Amino acid sequence: MRRLSLILSDLYLPKESAQEGAGFPPALDLPNLDWLLRFAHGNEPIRDWRTWLSADLGAAHFAKFPVAQACASGLLPPADASHAWLATPVHLEARLDHVRLADRGLLRTTGIERKSWCEEFARAFGPEYALHDAGECGFLLTGLSGGDVVSVDPARLLDSDMGHALPKGAASRELRRLGTEIEMWLHGAPFNTARVRRVSALWLWGGGTAVPETGAEAPDLSAFRFHGRDPYLLALARLARLARLARQNAVTPAPSSLGGLAENSGRVVVELAPMSGPGAERLSMLDANWLAPARAALSEGSLDALDLVANDRWFRVAPRPGWRIWRRHSSWLTQLGRHASEA
Repeated sequence: MRRLSLILSDLYLPKESAQEGAGFPPALDLPNLDWLLRFAHGNEPIRDWRTWLSADLGAAHFAKFPVAQACASGLLPPADASHAWLATPVHLEARLDHVRLADRGLLRTTGIERKSWCEEFARAFGPEYALHDAGECGFLLTGLSGGDVVSVDPARLLDSDMGHALPKGAASRELRRLGTEIEMWLHGAPFNTARVRRVSALWLWGGGTAVPETGAEAPDLSAFRFHGRDPYLLALARLARLARLARQNAVTPAPSSLGGLAENSGRVVVELAPMSGPGAERLSMLDANWLAPARAALSEGSLDALDLVANDRWFRVAPRPGWRIWRRHSSWLTQLGRHASEA
């Protein structure tokens, strides 16, 4: 394998942990993540992992779209895609003075569930609004008018107060009203009460003012392999198929370990959700099943380069000749929060 990009899509440090002078809490022991970040060649700040990935794959024009509009590209008609919003199922907890997104509160749904939800939503809110299946991480919502709205990826809010992250902006009123109505609908919906962990709300985010198509030619992504569950990866795979219809490029969930990837792959992008995904993707399993074999592959020369993307940071790790053995050891948590100028 020439290059492996591991994206930890929901690993963000609380803002207070990264403030200058603030101490870090005790970190889970992840020796391989410690080691890889220690020998990384860069600690570069990025806007977010989706923008970084699009630019790195040569699809920079794709990153100009609002996230939901990009996720809807090739899935919904252009008129609907231009005003789409992501609707992520979340589990909320009411506290004395605030509402909190629960730990591991980003919920996954099955294909049967999503089909039922879309049908029930159409009966309750149609024809003005509609839900569309966007994969196990959630839905796309259409029917809202356009406008400038500031919204937040819920992956950044795990185990946090949601109040400060509610949509803001001149056009946010309709979005917030609809979000409240959806909460009331979910509260009594039979298909929701049957779940082991009920969905409290659909967090609406990622939309905004539509960006006109630029006419840019779709890049050839057919040589890349994608593994993950995020709707953005699904959209990149559709972009690859548009570029080379003869070469089908689909997204499949990440295997349980690095050994599950094809050995002869050139560039592989793997999106993992250690803070909200399935048990096989939790940090301790990630360290043992992905990072330990990646470390060994770099040592042996069977892997030419490794990218680690987390907490709006991009770390690049080269094979053994590029290791900087004089660097002092520090925990992965400290290194993730360290400013690039300090790295």
